[in-house]
Amino acid sequence: MSVVTVIDTDNNLVIHTVIKGFGIADIEPAWLAMLSSPDFKSGMNVLWDFRLAAHTDMFSNRDIQEIASMTARHIQLRGTDYKLALLVSRDLYFGFSKMFEAYGNQIPIEIHVFRVMDEALDWLM
Repeated sequence: MSVVTVIDTDNNLVIHTVIKGFGIADIEPAWLAMLSSPDFKSGMNVLWDFRLAAHTDMFSNRDIQEIASMTARHIQLRGTDYKLALLVSRDLYFGFSKMFEAYGNQIPIEIHVFRVMDEALDWLM
C-alpha cells in the first residue's frame, strides 16, 4: 500500500502519508480504512502528506473531479465538520492539489494546500 494512515485521537487528526507512487486507485482504500478504524471519529481533521511520494500517475482534469466526487460521497459517512489539508513539496502535486481545492468548493468542508508542515498543522488545529 502506498498510503500509511495514522489516527491521532489526541489531536483529532488523521494523517495519510503517501510513501510511494500514488494514483487515483490508492485514495478510496485509504478512506475506507480510516472510516472503519475504531479510533476514527466523525469531525476529525485530515492531512494528506505527499512530501515522500516517489512519483505519481498523471492525473487528468476528470481524475481530479472524480476525487472530489469520491470525497463528497464519503461526506455522507463522516460528516462535514472537518478540515482537509494537502501537504506537498513538488510543483506537480501542488498543481493537482490546487485543482482539487478548486473542485472542492462544491464540497461543504474546508480544503487548503500547504508546502510547510507546521503551517498545515496550525491551520488544522
